[in-house]
Amino acid sequence: MTRLVTAPRDPAMTMLWVWFALGALAFVCVPALRMRDPFWGWLPFWLLVAPALDLAVLHRVRLCAVSRAWLARARRRRRSIQQARRLHVRRVLRRTPRLATVNP
Repeated sequence: MTRLVTAPRDPAMTMLWVWFALGALAFVCVPALRMRDPFWGWLPFWLLVAPALDLAVLHRVRLCAVSRAWLARARRRRRSIQQARRLHVRRVLRRTPRLATVNP
């Protein structure tokens, strides 16, 4: 499997990963943070969704490359699995007895 070349860590990226990890830990440990706050709004958004979206935007090129590779592998696997083919059996045709035609 090929690895993508990664750039040196950016301080903003490190901050976002720390924000996401601490938000996930706080979300799991403190049930009050799973609700809505009148000042901050929906707290799970600010703890988990916002940093995850920011990380996805910063890693969009890598995510696109990984998703394309995954889709290409899935297509190759799907092509290799063929649908069951009909069994070609030689059948002997039976002639049905013809009824005598009556001419009026």
